Amino acid sequence: MEDICEWPTDLAISVAPHEDSWKVVIMTEGPQDAERCDMIETIADRLRSQFDLKA
Repeated sequence: MEDICEWPTDLAISVAPHEDSWKVVIMTEGPQDAERCDMIETIADRLRSQFDLKA
């Protein structure tokens, strides 16, 4: 992602099980950027409606 956009190098996004679905976990070494986190959550919400990760 760093090659194609301005993502910070200290940011990691993981997908974790949550109840009957999944959630994103945003990890950063520095302070979290609220605007960027909101954008990531919005993208995750859209993807969650398209992809079900149940086994």
